[in-house]
Amino acid sequence: MAYFHGVRITESPTPLQIPVAVDSALAVAVGVAPVHRLENPEIAVNNPALISSFAEGVSDMGYMDWPHWKAFGLSEMLFSHMRLHRVSPLVLINVWNPLADAVDVSEIDAPVINGVATIADPMAMISSVVVYRDGDVTCHRDTDYKLSYDGDNLLVTIIEGGGIPPGTLTLTVNYKQATVANITGADIAGGVDPATNAKRGLALVDEVFQRFRRIPGFILSPGYSQIPEVAALMMAKAEHLEGDFSCIALIDAPTTGQYADYRNVIKWKNDNGINSPFAFLDWPCVALGDQVFHPSVRIAGMHGQVDNGNGGLPFEQASNKTLSMTRLCDDAGNTIPMLSWTESNVLKGGGIGTFVNMDGWRATGIQTTAFPANGDVKDNERGIRRMFSFVQNVVNRTMWQNVDRPVTRLLIDRILLTGNEYLNMLRSRNAILGGRVEFLQDDNPNISLISGKLFFRVFLTPPGAAREIEFNFSYDPSYLDTLFG
Repeated sequence: MAYFHGVRITESPTPLQIPVAVDSALAVAVGVAPVHRLENPEIAVNNPALISSFAEGVSDMGYMDWPHWKAFGLSEMLFSHMRLHRVSPLVLINVWNPLADAVDVSEIDAPVINGVATIADPMAMISSVVVYRDGDVTCHRDTDYKLSYDGDNLLVTIIEGGGIPPGTLTLTVNYKQATVANITGADIAGGVDPATNAKRGLALVDEVFQRFRRIPGFILSPGYSQIPEVAALMMAKAEHLEGDFSCIALIDAPTTGQYADYRNVIKWKNDNGINSPFAFLDWPCVALGDQVFHPSVRIAGMHGQVDNGNGGLPFEQASNKTLSMTRLCDDAGNTIPMLSWTESNVLKGGGIGTFVNMDGWRATGIQTTAFPANGDVKDNERGIRRMFSFVQNVVNRTMWQNVDRPVTRLLIDRILLTGNEYLNMLRSRNAILGGRVEFLQDDNPNISLISGKLFFRVFLTPPGAAREIEFNFSYDPSYLDTLFG
């Protein structure tokens, strides 16, 4: 070391590392969006989009109102999240390529009324439209006319000063008509292309963190999660996200046929192996006027609202919280009779959430799908399971920076201090009853330390839900003495 004479100033790393923020209720919805309404629909196929507003969702994924939500579940998700629950952001993954099955529509003559010709077809692909005048003269978009959607109609608006003469009474139009009839659960499941390694469908959930540096809080597939094969993949994905993260799969139980009767839903759950700690199952659909929503969509929004009210911490249940709805229904909108509290307890006792009208409509249910078979409270209660996954994800992201650092006492103390300070913060905000991190010699034999393996124990106790509150009433004859002054 070179000779030094004087005062030297140095710095040491701060012993306390700042915990990395994690989204508690980021919903990732995989399904079908009306991307035939986009100029370049191929861009929106199997390409996750982080949506921060309703306008962004319309721009990135297209949008159609009810009653088209049965075909386009991602429009339902966008409306519910951004308009009803006002929760942001949201990740949408569309699996539908409208170009694959679009059919040519033969020439139609569209009358011009007040400078506008109407294509009355909600499945018309805007990018495929070709307009002619006088039978065979090709018109030019954005010079002669503009295209825009108005509900279920695609409008051809004549531009003044363009090549379409004033007083034109009819325009001839060609276009392609899109169809979602061929979309199946296999498209939602997706997979990995062995030739290109490109991911599709649910496999893309693993890329959400890589693309946006946000960890999913929920995985949904409105309109498809009631397919057992899709539900199984959702549960597996929620338990083991890329990067060793975890989240919750929100699954919808079927609502039609025999499953319009609540008494048959538990058997469906058991017969199809819906029994993961990392999944919530809810039944049936709910309606707001004529609009029909899958339960998973509304549950995701409710959790986002509750978490936002608690500073982004997911310790409070969405159960027994009111929501805007008017009735129970199946996915076609047919009314299902409301449940009594006793009837709802049948479902909840089988690990299925539902909705009851109790001084206003409320979501109810605090158990994961692991209940009642799994007796471990961290696996069978929704709020506790979410807190375990949330804290694990925070620890994962925060402690990653310590990987490959020298194994010294300073490193161990830094990890202990950071972990325990974070748990103390959670306790101060009533998100947990208590927690601690320990590094014990018995857990870390020399052979492990030589191999660079450190083992820490984390003890965590989120507050459980007050599931049962009992008051015992008795008649006390001693108060009769008050009759005598």
